[in-house]
Amino acid sequence: MAATVELLDFLAPAVADVPEADKGFALAQAESYRPSCLSAPRQDEAQAWYAAWLLYNRLQQQAAGASVGVIPVGISSEKEGDLARTYRAGAEGGSDVGDPMGFLAQYQRLADLCGYGAITVARRPNGCECQSH
Repeated sequence: MAATVELLDFLAPAVADVPEADKGFALAQAESYRPSCLSAPRQDEAQAWYAAWLLYNRLQQQAAGASVGVIPVGISSEKEGDLARTYRAGAEGGSDVGDPMGFLAQYQRLADLCGYGAITVARRPNGCECQSH
């Protein structure tokens, strides 16, 4: 089962006004980011949060583009007179997109569940689990 538009609208009302086709596309893009270690309902939730993050960032970019034109990567604000720029934290050399509504953080909270609590075992000396005969 995959996440639905209804789940997306419930979890992220900030993107509820986005056209249905865009929501469906975002959910399709987010499907490959479903953490496989989670139960199906939690995978649906993670997929919806990731889709919400994609959609919200798209809305933010559209709004920024409509009001001031193109803003260079890594700059969060710019002033016209006596040029003043504010740079986003982590923008240098990284891909800091930002998460003002916390959608990516919610996705990451669920995805992180897959990274903890596993039992580890020693590796074989040759680094391979297979045995050569």
